[in-house]
Amino acid sequence: MTKKIILASHGRFASGMLSAAKMIIGELKGVDSFDLEDYESPYEIYKNIEHAMKQEKDTVFLILTDLLGGSVNNQLLELCTNKNVYVIAGANLGMLLELYLADDNKEIRTIIKDSVEASKQNIRFFGYPINDYVDHKELMEVNLW
Repeated sequence: MTKKIILASHGRFASGMLSAAKMIIGELKGVDSFDLEDYESPYEIYKNIEHAMKQEKDTVFLILTDLLGGSVNNQLLELCTNKNVYVIAGANLGMLLELYLADDNKEIRTIIKDSVEASKQNIRFFGYPINDYVDHKELMEVNLW
């Protein structure tokens, strides 16, 4: 299975996420970003991705958007009429890394579900005193100090 990851967002969130991922793991092949700031409308992003899909018919497209219900997400949901397209809303850096580094021998829906679940587990809040939010063992396990 060949997969392509597309990041699409308002502002410069998509290219920023790609930049951060490159800092962590180096060059990412098969990953593109589309910032709405560079386009007149989400429809232009849609047309660019649609064009790529026509060129790469045997590729699975994982489209990560920044905001469920946002204009970019809503426009790109129209691409889900294709069997090789999956749109995942609420993208974050952890999700991108999970998807990129996933074992390509796994079924694509399993890869997506696993990355979404890992993303949820990565969302935490902390405050003072820290021990009220997390125990010492967990601090060591996730390398917080």
